[in-house]
Amino acid sequence: MVEQRIKPPGQKNVFNAQARDREFYIRVMIVVSASGIAFGLPFATYHLFWGSLTISAILLPVVVLQVFTLISLIRRGFNAFAAWTIGVVQISANIFFVMEVGMMASYWLYASGVANFYILDRRPALLVNTLACLLAVILAFDDPTYIVRYCAAFAMINIFLFTFSAQLEKKNDELDRMLTIDPLTRVGNRTAMDDTLLRVRNHFDRYATPATVIMIDLDHFKVVNDTLGHFEGDKVLCRVADLVQTRLRPTDSLYRYGGEEFIVVAENTTLSQASYLAEGIRQRVADYEGEHKNAESTLTVSIGVAQLRAEESTNNMINRADQALYKAKSMGRNWVCFDGEFESENGELDATRTEDTERATG
Repeated sequence: MVEQRIKPPGQKNVFNAQARDREFYIRVMIVVSASGIAFGLPFATYHLFWGSLTISAILLPVVVLQVFTLISLIRRGFNAFAAWTIGVVQISANIFFVMEVGMMASYWLYASGVANFYILDRRPALLVNTLACLLAVILAFDDPTYIVRYCAAFAMINIFLFTFSAQLEKKNDELDRMLTIDPLTRVGNRTAMDDTLLRVRNHFDRYATPATVIMIDLDHFKVVNDTLGHFEGDKVLCRVADLVQTRLRPTDSLYRYGGEEFIVVAENTTLSQASYLAEGIRQRVADYEGEHKNAESTLTVSIGVAQLRAEESTNNMINRADQALYKAKSMGRNWVCFDGEFESENGELDATRTEDTERATG
């Protein structure tokens, strides 16, 4: 598992899909801004000294704004305001440029329109480009034949880009699901869990938000596989995952840790709160009769619980939960055990099971 606590400068979490997306958009916006500066500054300088002062007055503020945007992107990273600023300002400047120079400068609108699909979502990009097309037709063009040709070509480009962006977004979503979803149980996998643990670690460091992990292991699952076969055993795993999901809250997330082990990451949850949640999970599985009563009616889970501590890695928290799980196994299984040292001053017990279950199993 990737260490979550301390990351050397410049080290990136390769499992964080959102972070990767933000980094990608930052790079794209930097390229767009740098291109606008590289191409706009020579034109603005030329018109300032030898050409039209009006064109220079249009281009120079745009170049200056892009310089500040570029600096902001490098120093602070991605933000939506910067994306909208680049998209709207560039295409607006090109409309004024066409108004000043004439229809021969309309090709700059194509470049700005394509760039908008790189720095904005596809729907806002289509909206900005459509408004730009209408403004150019109303304010800058006077030849009806050219207007028809321009609108047709601009519309085709936007349709192609919109369709490609939609397909690319769909494929990216499918790839993210493949990377973060367990193919058997359809709960999160360890990649997704690492991402979540990184987030809760950051929230704990910044806001002191508590977080707890609940490690679940199916008791005597080998007997289920030997009795029903591995195919039916996989179905049992899926049904147990569904059972656990029905007990979780919106702030909880379930991940398959490996084999017949699952982990619940309970965000904004203390150890004592998580112990009640874990007991509810244990009870729900114990009460489940299943489709194969001979094999599933006796199915139980052992659970270990640990809360994140200051100055420790999330790996260490999971190790403590694993130790608590081992203790639950050694006590005879079908128990919830948790780290008694963490809240010992509150008189917490380090194992729990309802009295009804104890009487039933005793």
